[in-house]
Amino acid sequence: MPIIVPGKRRPEKVTKIDAARRQLATAITLWFTGGDTVSIYTLSHAAYEVIHNFTRRKRGRDLLFDSLVIRDEYRKEFNTILRNPANFFKHAQRGKTENPTVEFYPETSELFFLYSVFGLSLVGIELNNEETVFCWWITFHRPEILTEKGRKFLSDHFPVDSVHEIRRIKKSEFFNAFMDARRKIAR
Repeated sequence: MPIIVPGKRRPEKVTKIDAARRQLATAITLWFTGGDTVSIYTLSHAAYEVIHNFTRRKRGRDLLFDSLVIRDEYRKEFNTILRNPANFFKHAQRGKTENPTVEFYPETSELFFLYSVFGLSLVGIELNNEETVFCWWITFHRPEILTEKGRKFLSDHFPVDSVHEIRRIKKSEFFNAFMDARRKIAR
């Protein structure tokens, strides 16, 4: 017999990709607002895993876990480094150590964001506000990871002085201003 929560008589139906995008949106929001790094990593990794599998079925290989730029003989080690912290955070530790710990790099969440957005774009899914604001943040703050085309877009559309001013804005302020602007546009 299903458990019925008072006031909720109908279950919420959600697809895998919708669940992943909701996790990703929450992780991005937490990242912009200075949330807990473990929660951000766990949510971003969970979202990325679903998006990775969804994209691979539709487009084939070449996101983060099966990237064509990582040699096959190093892929297992590469993936272990990415997956171990998330597995540690999600599952009870099996082992003899009383207080097991894990070291992780919180910045890795940015990779999960980036490759999640890339995967969604590859299969033609329109980006939501959180995914879009992350792309803009990266465009302004990490131009070195952009292609020449991406850097040209930035220089063609934003005067150098504007770029410097935008880079001075705190992450949370950037996020709030972007989200406010998107809400006004949607009205």
